[in-house]
Amino acid sequence: MATRAADATIKGYYYQFDTSILKLLELGTDTDTITIEGIEDIDITTATDATTIQCKYLSKPRFINSAVREPITLMLDHFVNPSTPDNYNYVLYAHFENETPGNEPVIDIAKLKAILTYTESKVEKQHHIDNGITDAKLSSFIAQFKFVFGKKFEIQQQEVIQKLITKFNCSEFEADTLYYNNALRIVIDKAIKRTASQRLISKVEFIKGIDCSKKLFNEWFIKLRSKKEYLKLAAQALKSTRALDPIRTKAIVIGKEILMADNSELPIESFIENLVFRYYKLNSALRDAKPITIVLDCDLALLTNIKRVLISNELSFNDGYEGIHFSSHFFNKEPIINTTANAAKILKSSYSVKLISRACLISNVSTIQQWSVLLNFSKEDLPSSLLNGQYFDFKYCENLKDIYKLLAP
Repeated sequence: MATRAADATIKGYYYQFDTSILKLLELGTDTDTITIEGIEDIDITTATDATTIQCKYLSKPRFINSAVREPITLMLDHFVNPSTPDNYNYVLYAHFENETPGNEPVIDIAKLKAILTYTESKVEKQHHIDNGITDAKLSSFIAQFKFVFGKKFEIQQQEVIQKLITKFNCSEFEADTLYYNNALRIVIDKAIKRTASQRLISKVEFIKGIDCSKKLFNEWFIKLRSKKEYLKLAAQALKSTRALDPIRTKAIVIGKEILMADNSELPIESFIENLVFRYYKLNSALRDAKPITIVLDCDLALLTNIKRVLISNELSFNDGYEGIHFSSHFFNKEPIINTTANAAKILKSSYSVKLISRACLISNVSTIQQWSVLLNFSKEDLPSSLLNGQYFDFKYCENLKDIYKLLAP
């Protein structure tokens, strides 16, 4: 697995995300559930009990009282609340640099009181005394509380990958780029929901969500990766999934932020011509090759100018007569081709590329034939109705040159 570089704050978020993924994978039955950001960071509910977990990734070398005072205080306050059911178990899962993962420090009543004691404005405070929490209540809390030292960030993340490999019988690359990415997306999507019921997910729902989506490389997946590493992984994914095979129908969506970037090294017209040369070159492409569809998030004026240049360069395209009166019927038509003498390669073709604006695509999504591969190089998400095939969502490309490096390595 690739080395990741992240500061402590980012690691803290991802440590919680990875812990949530692990706990979901470890649930005993399909109907067991987890609530992300429930009472604490992670709430686990089974048929027999309920466990709430605080997850912390701390940069301190050793366990000290002040580092765990806040999470333990929050758990204790929940425990003593009269409306709280008495079957809750409480777990503090916290990583310290020099503590042994898996060890459980002893928390007796004296140690708990020491943790709950602090100084504020030079005045000693004792949370248990200030809030009328008796020794009997503290003892009862300790009986239902466990403190476990957490694993190192990279080791826990590797454990997630290994569990995904086992669960889905896949390669490490697939586990990292597909299943982990999808698991991360599901957990984060749940975490930002407004109500607890929306943040709840069962094991069976989680596994189904990981396994069904073909969306790769969402924005959360790339936050812990350098641009170079991300682009390398993206290229590997395209290769391993055979997404760019000439025989597959493909649409490439280029966002307006890409079109407005500095593309002096590779203008959009050259970008399109180079892709045609790579995947649909006459007298070279096999007869079953398919023209690429280019979808541009731009206004009609820019699109028209691009078409003018392509016409001047004698590159034929199918735009469904956008700009005059768009017709899905004509846009969906396969090119008429002539083949070489041995019928193996395309000698002539009525068009070499399809070209359409993003606005036109969205307006006619119900009548335009879908592609087997959709590659989105845009900050804007696409309608779910377009995501029926293999979907790659790339967010780290800055210009057309970056994109071309992925599509024509």
